[in-house]
Amino acid sequence: MDINVIIEQIQPVNKESAAAAQNRFDNLIKPVGSLAKLESMVARYAGIIGSADKKAVQYPKKALLLWSTDVAAIAAAMEDAPPAALLAREAKAETYPLLVTGETVADALDEGAILTKEYIDNNKLQMLAFGVLGSYGVDDELEKLLDLEGVEFLNALHDPAVTAVAGGILQAAASKTPVMLDGVASCLAAIGAAKLAPLALEYCMAGHVSAEPGMETLLEKLRLSVPLRLDINSGAGEGAVLAFTLFDAGIKAYNEMETFAEAGVHAEMEEFSHAVQIKSK
Repeated sequence: MDINVIIEQIQPVNKESAAAAQNRFDNLIKPVGSLAKLESMVARYAGIIGSADKKAVQYPKKALLLWSTDVAAIAAAMEDAPPAALLAREAKAETYPLLVTGETVADALDEGAILTKEYIDNNKLQMLAFGVLGSYGVDDELEKLLDLEGVEFLNALHDPAVTAVAGGILQAAASKTPVMLDGVASCLAAIGAAKLAPLALEYCMAGHVSAEPGMETLLEKLRLSVPLRLDINSGAGEGAVLAFTLFDAGIKAYNEMETFAEAGVHAEMEEFSHAVQIKSK
């Protein structure tokens, strides 16, 4: 698989749909912006799927992909469900441990893309979380690392699992499938993917602020805000799948709450609408 072909397939999200979804949230019978991150996640999702229609903005079929180059870690994850898998189950998401065998940047990128496409297509997945098994630390050279470009950046990470996740993010973006990032490893992968294809970041959301060193810096670099801060000190998917439940709560509010117009409240005069009154303050 040619990663450049995948990159060429990545299209911008539909900003009109995202704005329309946010407009619906603004006009629900509640204070404007009161659902905060729940609103921004669902609005981004509407942009990704290209529709703000309630019939289209439904609960997506979700899965957690766990990546590692460690055969023993993958075997253990398949035999005994890790914490992230148990939490994923509560979020109605399946968990798939994936062994990364590619050693070069090119091979790992291809492997990540191929596996991601396989799971999206075979399981009809509509939203992914990416976690990396094992600890991944960043040192005092993080700022210098972030200055590197493309393949050079990924090569400097010395971790095929992270590079495979970058390939997975690129494929997910090409497939118009949103990705919920987890800790440091998946955020580094997202940065690597964005260095190759900046549009890929439009398909990423951040699940939580992990307690890992460097996490705040990475989120700032990605320009992503997060709904959760739980002091989880790993990037194995726990925070991402917990964010799935918040995302679903946003979907529920989007579809089941009424706007002022739907409820017939001040629908006859725009200047009396809740959103207009709030924005005029």
